[in-house]
This record gives sequence, C-alpha cells and structure tokens, in this order.
Amino acid sequence: MGATTIILVGTFVMYAIESNVPNTKIKTLGDSLWWVVETITTVGYGDIVPISSVGRTVALVFMFGGILTITTIMSVVSTGFYKKRVSKEENERRREEFEHLKKVLVDKLSDIESEISDLRSCLDKR
Repeated sequence: MGATTIILVGTFVMYAIESNVPNTKIKTLGDSLWWVVETITTVGYGDIVPISSVGRTVALVFMFGGILTITTIMSVVSTGFYKKRVSKEENERRREEFEHLKKVLVDKLSDIESEISDLRSCLDKR
C-alpha cells in the first residue's frame, strides 16, 4: 500500500471520527491531513491531537505505522549502501587477487624461460 493511500485513508478516517467531537481541533479535512502527515512522519508537533478514545486508538496505529514506515525506508537505504560497499570491497579483493596471480604467472614464465635458456646452452655445448 503506497504512502499516498495510507495518508488519504488516514485523513478520511480521522476526519470521520474526530470532526463531530466537541472541542476537537480536527474540524476540516485539511486539519485531518495535517495531523496524519505529522503523525506518520513522526514529527508530532502536538498542535492537533485526537480527543475521542477511538481517535486516540487510531492515532496509535498511525504512530506505530509511521515508525514502521521510517524504519523500513531506512533499512532499504542502508542495505543499498552496504551492498555497494561490500561490492566495492569485493571488487578490490578480486583485483588484488588478480594482480597477485598475474605476478605469480609472470614469475613462473620467467623461471621457465630461464630453464629453457639453460637447456639450450647445455644442448649447444654438446
């Protein structure tokens, strides 16, 4: 469910619950929208709060939902950074391994060339 849908549903639900409660600060859809956005984003100014028991119960759901949403987003972002870092480290490790193998092969080729040269000189002396 997208964030827009959650915000719209929350706006209409909280408006339906709180707009007819005496002394409420949620009198319009705009007030309800403001409350839902500040609650879901965990800002929680406290300038608009639900008064009724049902409204407060719905508020709890939106508070925990907002925390869950923020932590989910942060998990996705941090996992992306972690994967990028691990990938970079893995590439660096592979490059170092490649350079090491290249050096070993060059050394072996040099040894083989030296042995071939020694064999040629032995053969030439005969």
